[in-house]
Amino acid sequence: MKLAPGLYLIPNTLGSEAREEQILGVIPAEVIHIAAQIQYWIVENAKTSRALLKAIDQHSPLQNPLQQLHMQEWRGSHKNRDSLQARDLLKPCLDGHALGLMSEAGLPAIADPGAEIVAAAHELKITVHPLVGPSSILLALMASGFNGQSFSFHGYLPTAADERTQAIKALESHSRKSKQTQIWIETPYRNSAMLDSLIAATSDSTRLCLACDLTLPSQKIITQTRAQWQKFMKHDVSALQNLNQRPAIFLLLA
Repeated sequence: MKLAPGLYLIPNTLGSEAREEQILGVIPAEVIHIAAQIQYWIVENAKTSRALLKAIDQHSPLQNPLQQLHMQEWRGSHKNRDSLQARDLLKPCLDGHALGLMSEAGLPAIADPGAEIVAAAHELKITVHPLVGPSSILLALMASGFNGQSFSFHGYLPTAADERTQAIKALESHSRKSKQTQIWIETPYRNSAMLDSLIAATSDSTRLCLACDLTLPSQKIITQTRAQWQKFMKHDVSALQNLNQRPAIFLLLA
């Protein structure tokens, strides 16, 4: 059956390792079938997006060969100043086609520049179809044991050490007053520095969770108090081998 015109938010896997095998565990078969029918795409990186579609082709043959797919790259307005505007990328929808929006990992528009595309679609009265897939943010929250009734996601914290420490202290103070889970991410090569700052800046009873490589064979999720983390880092640090090369989510509950 031909897809209705509109913007389809296509989830990606959370890692590239053995994508053909892992895809069925994180993306529903119906979503895979929908993605296989789409010819027009908005993506962050055409090369990595083709890798997902190649994996999809193993389970639901693509309706159009990879070479015939139309891919437009979009990394957000602040990185695309000299290229098309968000609404310009949506022309295939206005011409009656199904258009896929794909993130580099996880869900489009969640901690992702695709949100601008979705906002533009609503302005143009284009139907938006959100589809089910993995979210590292929600998976980490589920696995942390922290408050899932009230939580806040902060994107990235400051990179400068002093500013990072102040941000952590502010999040801890807010969490203590509101009992709200605080969640953020970091560029992998700064993960160790973030963890060190987190342990140094918080109180002994504050609970901290580090969730790495979610849904992958190397997945590691550790929830401990700050005091327990201090002991852990002295005796079991090998459990976090290659931390600076692994996508991670950080969570705090005071």
